[in-house]
Amino acid sequence: MAALISVLAATAHAQDGNTGTGTGDGSGSGGTTTTTTTTAPAGSSVSVKATTTVGAKPADDDSLTDHEKVVGRFAVGYLGVTEVPLPTIGTVQPVTAGQPVTLPGGNNLGATVSAPVIGARYWLTPRFGIDGGIGFGWSTGSDERVDGNTTTTTDRSGRFGFLLHGGVPIALVSGKHYTFEIIPEFNVGFGTTSAAATVPPGSPNTVSAGPNASASGFRLDIGARAGAEIHFGFIGVPQLALQATVGLNFQTASASVKREGNSQSTSTTGLGTTVQADPWSLFTKNIAALYYF
Repeated sequence: MAALISVLAATAHAQDGNTGTGTGDGSGSGGTTTTTTTTAPAGSSVSVKATTTVGAKPADDDSLTDHEKVVGRFAVGYLGVTEVPLPTIGTVQPVTAGQPVTLPGGNNLGATVSAPVIGARYWLTPRFGIDGGIGFGWSTGSDERVDGNTTTTTDRSGRFGFLLHGGVPIALVSGKHYTFEIIPEFNVGFGTTSAAATVPPGSPNTVSAGPNASASGFRLDIGARAGAEIHFGFIGVPQLALQATVGLNFQTASASVKREGNSQSTSTTGLGTTVQADPWSLFTKNIAALYYF
């Protein structure tokens, strides 16, 4: 009995001495296993083997920046609003047999349709990423006029604008919760609409609506932006980010209204910054919101 007590005491001492010897290195590797064998004094048949395993510390990414945590992840979000040129068509006149088709009057060639862009971002490496997005806007409606007992309803033509966006974000400097970036980018947009003439009630058979009038617009932007992407890791949500940028781009745009062989068109080309006179444009054109999955 004395020999057994001596063995147990020696075993307990050995286990106490091994406690905390298997410390992890924070890399997520396996723990440390220590095996201690204690043999009883001569003349005793008791032998005790004690095994102690101390696991490594779990991987800890607190040392990573929020930007590093989202490398290799897709983000989706709002990338701003772009105006696509699309004229409004004026009054389309009916056609009288034997008379030439006329161009609508009162066309507004400077009108646009808004195309909010929804897109995605993917960081290939901590330095380089890819942006892509599409935006569109569509509207239609009707006008009603009441003259005594006569009510006239005129349907408005549908107006449709489409935009394709692409970019290559380049991370220059990263902090714990922010990244300074430059983003070479481009936008390509198209718009289209059409309108028909209305034949007044009681018109002779020689009067018809004739061919529809159509309008179209085009826009191309090529340039770059610079700014910061702020991650919300300081409140425990590094996947959520806001991007604020300003930029410089080359822009060419055109718009036209056509009917039969008649047409009216305009085009512009320029170079300028993305900051507009309207204060609200700061939020609609220079702020983006992203969430990484």
